Amino acid sequence: MTDAEQPTPDVGPTPEEDVVPENVVPEETVPAEAVAPDETVPEEETADTTSAPRGRGRARAATIISLRIVRGLVGAAAAVVVVGGVGLVPLPTIGIEPLATTVTPEPAEPLRLCAGSLLRLGDDTGANAGQASAVGTPRLTVAAEGGTASQAPLAGSDAGTGGTPQAPTLLSAPADATALAGAQAQTATGAGDLEGLAVSACTEPSSSQWLVGGSMTVGRTTMLLIANPTAVTAEVTLRIWGESGPVSAPGMSGIRVAPGTQRVLPLTGFAPGLASPVVHVEARGGQVVAALQTSVIRVLDPGGVDTVSAGVAPSRTSVVPAVRIADEEGVSSVLGIADYADLEAVARIGNPGETDASVELSLLPADEGGTASSFQLTVPAGTTTDVPLSSALELGEAPIPDGSYSVVFSSDQPVVTAVRASTTPVADVDADGTPEPGDADLAWFAAAPVLGDGAAVAVADAPSPVLVAYNPDNAERTLTLTPIGGGESLTLVVPPARPASIALDRDTVYLLDGAVGLRAGVTFAASGRVGGYTVTSPREGDSPLVVRP
Repeated sequence: MTDAEQPTPDVGPTPEEDVVPENVVPEETVPAEAVAPDETVPEEETADTTSAPRGRGRARAATIISLRIVRGLVGAAAAVVVVGGVGLVPLPTIGIEPLATTVTPEPAEPLRLCAGSLLRLGDDTGANAGQASAVGTPRLTVAAEGGTASQAPLAGSDAGTGGTPQAPTLLSAPADATALAGAQAQTATGAGDLEGLAVSACTEPSSSQWLVGGSMTVGRTTMLLIANPTAVTAEVTLRIWGESGPVSAPGMSGIRVAPGTQRVLPLTGFAPGLASPVVHVEARGGQVVAALQTSVIRVLDPGGVDTVSAGVAPSRTSVVPAVRIADEEGVSSVLGIADYADLEAVARIGNPGETDASVELSLLPADEGGTASSFQLTVPAGTTTDVPLSSALELGEAPIPDGSYSVVFSSDQPVVTAVRASTTPVADVDADGTPEPGDADLAWFAAAPVLGDGAAVAVADAPSPVLVAYNPDNAERTLTLTPIGGGESLTLVVPPARPASIALDRDTVYLLDGAVGLRAGVTFAASGRVGGYTVTSPREGDSPLVVRP
């Protein structure tokens, strides 16, 4: 039989089938015998006239089924053609571009904070030993490129200097200014038991600062100064390490510094007797500027003062780019006198980690023809150590010559570093042959960050300023210094993997060109006076931010 003659399944009679005339075949249900005649029926029975109507019904049913099958086949073929066509014709892209807004932060005003006056504990009468008070007023050197620098003292201080020229001073400039730099200098001449030169750069506030320097042994005083120039209260946590390990003491967390104020905290309150402190200051909320003020009294004689600015975070490579050795002959002449041993130049290394650090120290002279020297040491985990720079010299070699140096520390563990140097003239000898030391001073030289674009340096109003730049590259570098406000530019060629130095004009601010990748600092020296600070770059502004719902 043909495809059109395939029988449909017999689903049995329904009530509706009982009323359908014999010559009408329902389209939906057709008995099998209507489309598939029994092959056993005799041929003569097919000619019976009584069967004619049923034969016409069977023919009609077969025709209907055949037409439905044909329509199905034609539809399937058409679907195949359409699908094939879709594969050949590019479909339209329908979609919604994601909503996004690019927010470009407005340039912020550049800010720097200067440390303020030197402080002492107590007053002129010797009373109020736990209360800080100001001694003298610092001299500021400030300039901006592309705008005018503004100065404003902080409103409050534990030392009672709020709103006066003795308070920490906030420097600012218009947002479109390309550079802002400041520095301060103050010379103490014995008042308040302070003697010596204290210089420091005005620095940007931040939420994390590492301070390496100071001492709390007999006759040594170190105060922690924390200033908040922002409009948000800062909550400060301290961590302190010393020669015997980490320090734990009440009051080292939850220190609140109100907006526009300065806190003064004697370190003796946390770690009395500590010889080699390292302090980490961490702030939440407002950002702060932290520093140490350290001073010395030997018997009854003031013996030096300094403001210790923040260095860099723990690192495997740390560089103190600018160290000034001055009056080394005078220092050597008094080292044998009681309580003068700490005039010797030393490097302080702090290892805040949990693994001992193997450190190589390299002493690199900035003067042409100088010979580099180095030595190695181990700093136990969680401790600090002071090591004489003379350890880099051969046994019996003469003391370190006067001049400018860079000190490079290479460690297998992250460490923090600084260098202390002192100065004093050659001691006079009295009639009994006893040496009588003259005025003495000390300076802590901090590790410096790598310089980026937009660096400027303010040279404080202090004696004999010298800039020292260290070049870590394998090719020489050329650094150009141009005074803001006009003046002759200076050029310094820095040899590969070595430092170089150049004398600067005091009380001047310079723009630096070619400084990217270098580390630099400025030092000062005179008879019985020494000081210095690092050069830094402005922090990069915030990048544009894409905001999507």
